[in-house]
Amino acid sequence: MSEEPEAEVVVAPDYLPWHGPARARLAAAAAGARMPHALLLHGPDGVGKQRFAAALAAGLFCRKPGSDLEPCGACAECVLSRAGTHPDLHWLRRPEDRKTIGVDAVRDACEQLGMTSLRGGYRVAVVATAQLMTHSAQNAFLKTLEEPAPRTLLVLVTSRPSALLATLRSRCQRVEIPRPAPEGAIDWLRGNLGAPPPPGLLDLAGGAPLRALALAPHYPALEQQMTMLLEDLADGRVEVTHVAADLLGEGLGTRLDWIEHWLAGAFRDRLGRDGTQVRIPSATKLQRAAGALNMRAAFRVVDRLRESRRLLEGSAAAQLVVEALLIELAATFRNRGVA
Repeated sequence: MSEEPEAEVVVAPDYLPWHGPARARLAAAAAGARMPHALLLHGPDGVGKQRFAAALAAGLFCRKPGSDLEPCGACAECVLSRAGTHPDLHWLRRPEDRKTIGVDAVRDACEQLGMTSLRGGYRVAVVATAQLMTHSAQNAFLKTLEEPAPRTLLVLVTSRPSALLATLRSRCQRVEIPRPAPEGAIDWLRGNLGAPPPPGLLDLAGGAPLRALALAPHYPALEQQMTMLLEDLADGRVEVTHVAADLLGEGLGTRLDWIEHWLAGAFRDRLGRDGTQVRIPSATKLQRAAGALNMRAAFRVVDRLRESRRLLEGSAAAQLVVEALLIELAATFRNRGVA
């Protein structure tokens, strides 16, 4: 689960509190007429990279921007940006019926960037989840980057810069959007949830506030479901195929994250890193199961989890991938019947 939208939706052109360093860097470049023609905007999912790109575009379009690229919010350009209808902002996303961004879509975007601005200012193209571009699609961008038109900006947004061609990365100025400090993230979540976030929510979200916010309504049910499934797996009471069936479907990635998060807690507990038990509310069986883990095998399960995510991004059968993972996880418990 992440903040990165796939459908054609309006992305709010708002900076977030932890965007300050990246924003200041680009504001200084704009003030000195040194704004690059291509940015590689990278960071983990859930930190608002697309929001940053939308806010940056709005600041460049704005007729009376602040010194820190803050859109004024009142001019005609800002009204169009806020509505998501600015004609000089072009979003390129993965089609809902495909797993990649193809070369034809990239060529269309490059053609739009080469046209005259409809509003007499900047033209901006944002490639969301740029790591999903095919090899051919990435190559199609290279000519545009080698011969950029004046007052154009191409923003490649990605959580995996290594998935992009080295030649493409080298022609972009890298701007990182990192996770905020936990204290700042918790304060932001408290303000948006109207209450302190549940313990463990931010950790499960990998420290990414927007991902945590999206996960918050589902978190109690997720905790209950996953606790019961892992207790059953540790006890050997159910077949792996039945557990796999309960994990499949929408939200599979988050459930896999939960397993990895639980294993990480078990590692910390066993190694005495933080002096705390694995945090599973009202789950004494699972607490004892953590103590029964074969640690060497559990580390292999973490590797298997990461491999499973890569396989699930491709054409592998999800049922088989998850079953193989669970078979390996079940084998990490030294003892059956941990009740």
